[in-house]
Amino acid sequence: MTVKHATFTLERVYPVSPERVFAAWSDPAAKAGWFTVPGGGHTLDFRVGGREVTTGPPDDGKGMVFDAHYEDIAENERIVYSGTLSANEVLATVSVTTVLLEAEGDGTRLTLIEQGTFLDGHEEPSWREQGTGTWLDNLGKVFSAV
Repeated sequence: MTVKHATFTLERVYPVSPERVFAAWSDPAAKAGWFTVPGGGHTLDFRVGGREVTTGPPDDGKGMVFDAHYEDIAENERIVYSGTLSANEVLATVSVTTVLLEAEGDGTRLTLIEQGTFLDGHEEPSWREQGTGTWLDNLGKVFSAV
């Protein structure tokens, strides 16, 4: 039985206002467009105390489930959530994530800080950081397509 702890910080600058970036996180349909995988499931109750559940496609054999709970939300400024990632009902990670939105010129600087506990080699910190970076890049594609 092993436990790894890791923290990473990712930054992106998007060419839209903090209000638009916040809306992309808080609107269920908008978030599903950049956060989920094709064929996966997604529910979002975006409020303090609310829950978000994202699943992989049912036929992928991995049984991936990300289950997040919103701990703090400051509209257009900050989102804090705790979450677990499981595969085939085996807990892989427990994490706390903070998303900060700051106006920068005509756009928004997004800073994401994640603190994670990675259990028994089911997920590696580098995998989580790479995957999180990919979905932040997907969010950027939403804004560049406008």
